[in-house]
Amino acid sequence: MDLLWVVLAYLLGSLSFGRIVGAIKGINLAERDTPGASGTWRQFGPAWGVLVALADTAKGSLVAYLSGLLQTPWALPLMGAAVVAGHNWPLFFGFRGGGGIAPSLGFFLFLHPGITLTAVVIGLAVAGFYWQLYWKSHRQSWYPIPVGAVVGYAYALIAFWPTGMGFWALLLVSLTVALRGLRLATNKL
Repeated sequence: MDLLWVVLAYLLGSLSFGRIVGAIKGINLAERDTPGASGTWRQFGPAWGVLVALADTAKGSLVAYLSGLLQTPWALPLMGAAVVAGHNWPLFFGFRGGGGIAPSLGFFLFLHPGITLTAVVIGLAVAGFYWQLYWKSHRQSWYPIPVGAVVGYAYALIAFWPTGMGFWALLLVSLTVALRGLRLATNKL
């Protein structure tokens, strides 16, 4: 039964809200940008970007809520990785999705809000410093949010270590996000 929950997590992750907003606007967002919250922000403005970020975060939280129905502990890390994999490579949208940060944030906010919020604050602070001190004058380099996310994920991995399955879930999710991030970085070079 738990395997069905993992498949459902992937299918929920495959609901690409950036692509849906693009369709509403009459544009295939994946042809212009990364079809997640940041790409939606760049292409359609802050209001649409925040809406997509909230929707993508909510689908991660929904999957975390559903993980309470699991019968075996090994399925929790798989559900976290599955919702992010669905977001990154959505079945319904030609396997071209976002970067995975928002659904992973929603998943862990639901399960471990304190650690997750601390990781977000650290990640945003690093992104802000990076933007202010480096990116403004070197715009061909990495975007600030992924740079901050790397630091936030690293902090969270250390903080999640004693949580057992939470650590393994974050490790799988982090690897899924990193795989997509490296692919996006390679495409930009």
